[in-house]
Parts: sequence; structure tokens; C-alpha cells
Amino acid sequence: MSSEDDRLEIPRQRVADAFANHWRGLLQSGEDISFDRSHCFFAGSPSAQAGMAVRFYGHEHVQKMASLTDIQIHETLSPWLENALRYWLDSCDDDDGDDFLDRVATSEYVSIFHPHGRGSMRLGRYPDDRAEYDDLYERTLAGVSVGGVLRIYKSTGEQFTPSEMKSVRAGIRKDLLSGIADAGDDEPWAISMDANCGWGTEGFENEDYERVVITEINDHDDP
Repeated sequence: MSSEDDRLEIPRQRVADAFANHWRGLLQSGEDISFDRSHCFFAGSPSAQAGMAVRFYGHEHVQKMASLTDIQIHETLSPWLENALRYWLDSCDDDDGDDFLDRVATSEYVSIFHPHGRGSMRLGRYPDDRAEYDDLYERTLAGVSVGGVLRIYKSTGEQFTPSEMKSVRAGIRKDLLSGIADAGDDEPWAISMDANCGWGTEGFENEDYERVVITEINDHDDP
């Protein structure tokens, strides 16, 4: 095992413990939070958001997540976990590092954004309830941006069903366009969700495309 692997072993378990405590806490409380959290889901309409929230926070799914073993948790989080740990290692200081590990697996999604050019990868829980302004536009296009590649994972790392995939793509596009309009951004952004484009990003060569929704955003309309 490399020295980096050694250093990541405890943080890896901390994320798994936070995930387990989150879902076991929901199970023990018996509280149905699907209505309060429905706005957090990517979908083309409020009714579709509500349906996704009910499936995600319904008793059967909560019980399933709460009963996972450590090994099963590490596997289900595998689409994004190692990248999150390396992001923590490279980008988080002592003041916010523990908070990142405790919270990254406890929202609805995990987002990873690779800006075009020389910018660094950005990774975080989505949505982040503590941020004053937190939408996809703020995460990807606000300020001086030339676009990039956005990856959205379920926080649980589970597969998207075909209907969920379609709905999430519609929701991502809707949220990006809404953010662009609200910001008065007149840049001609081109949004592509063609899963066959084969976006090559170092460290993401063997992705399971049923467990991630990928969106490319460019600052021009390609011919």
C-alpha cells in the first residue's frame, strides 16, 4: 500500500461512517423528509422532483442504505469516493477538511466539475445547504469561466435508472439555463449531454455510465 493510500485510509472510513450515521439516523427517526427535500432533485418538473424524492427518502430505500456494511458502503460510493478523498487531500485545509469528509456523502448528489483549460477540479456535495448561493451556474459558469465538464452522481453512488437519467438531464439543463438567465449572462453557452462523446478526463477512464450523468458546457456554439 502506498503512503497516499495509508493517509487516505482513515478519511475513507470517516466518509463511510458519516454515510452510515446519516441513513441510520433517518431510519431511527422515522421522519419522512421527501417533501422538504424534493426541490433538491434534478428533474424537469416539480412532480418529477417529488417522485424522485419519495423514491430516495422512502422507507424501503432508507432501510436499504442503513443496513449496508462498511464493505458495501465503500463499493456503493466508489464512483466518486476516491476522487473526493484526493480532492480533500489536495484542496481542503485543516479548518474545513473534517467538515468536508463528514458532509460530502449526506446530501442528494455529489458534483465534480473539471473546467476547460488549467483550472483545478472542484468537488462537493450538492446542494450545499450552507452556501448562500449554490446552483449549477455558480459551480460551473459564474465569474471568468470557459465552461468545462460536469459530473453528477447520486450521493449513494447508485445507478440511475433510464427514466431517472432522462429526468436528471432535463433538470440539469433547466437549472443551468435558469442560472444563466438570472445572472444576465449573455455568453452563448452550448450544453451537451451526449453520452457517446467519450469525454476523456484523467482518472475517469473506466467510468460506469449508469452511475453518472455527464454534461459538457462550452462558451460557444459548436458548428
